[in-house]
Amino acid sequence: MIEYSNATDSDINSLKELWFENFEDNPDSVDLFFDRVFSPDISYVAKDGDTVVSMLYLINTMVNGHKAGYLYAAATKKSYQGNGIMPNLVDYALNNSDIELCVTLPATASLYDFYGRLGFSKITQKSASFKRDSLEKLAKKYPKDEIVVSNYCGIRNRVLKNNFLFWNNQQINYALDYNSLYGVKIIKNNFGYALFDDGEVCNVYEIICDDRNIPYMLDDILSTSNADNFTFRLSDSQQFLITQSDNVEEDKYGMVRYLTEYKTDNIYANLLLD
Repeated sequence: MIEYSNATDSDINSLKELWFENFEDNPDSVDLFFDRVFSPDISYVAKDGDTVVSMLYLINTMVNGHKAGYLYAAATKKSYQGNGIMPNLVDYALNNSDIELCVTLPATASLYDFYGRLGFSKITQKSASFKRDSLEKLAKKYPKDEIVVSNYCGIRNRVLKNNFLFWNNQQINYALDYNSLYGVKIIKNNFGYALFDDGEVCNVYEIICDDRNIPYMLDDILSTSNADNFTFRLSDSQQFLITQSDNVEEDKYGMVRYLTEYKTDNIYANLLLD
């Protein structure tokens, strides 16, 4: 008989085994999650006897002052898949939390359909594309210094303004360290941070600084990346790059399920863990 509950510290080894069975993740990143994020109160499991057969995590966050959960690393043992365990586990987790909304970033199109059947609806995110020469015209150099702000949470809140997933400094630093393990390039300075890759197209996963400092951050990105084309994920509040780009699109980027009467138009859902 399948039983649902919060995980315990004694389940960690089983949770890691289930993680590696389902995800091709860097072992160091999994250890980082269990060292820095895991706690029983955000961890939900389905067990067949003493065997953990399914898991998910509801990471604490907020949207406009309303309690929210970020549903992360949901997985079921392959031999138990197709038996309705995950839908039951999602319902159990949501019914036993005090959150008003739940956000997740499905990894595949089929998972969008799966979460849609569980009452989740799609949310979007703006992406603005630029050629390198266009960014070079916007970029400015600034006097370099060694100061690194510790309160990125405060900067992020000021930049994004509303309708975004709130992350505290501990969560932001975890996400930055997590991404660095996968080769994502990270710029941190005294007015903000940026995360991006350096492929044929430079995908800037998040850029956080006030609009007046964007030209300086662009100079840092350009000096680090060799790409000729750049795409930025942006919230509706980040108007500088949105208005400067000739190619702004609205991309499907995550899903939300509202659990109370509270709703918002859209949510900037970038946790940096996709």
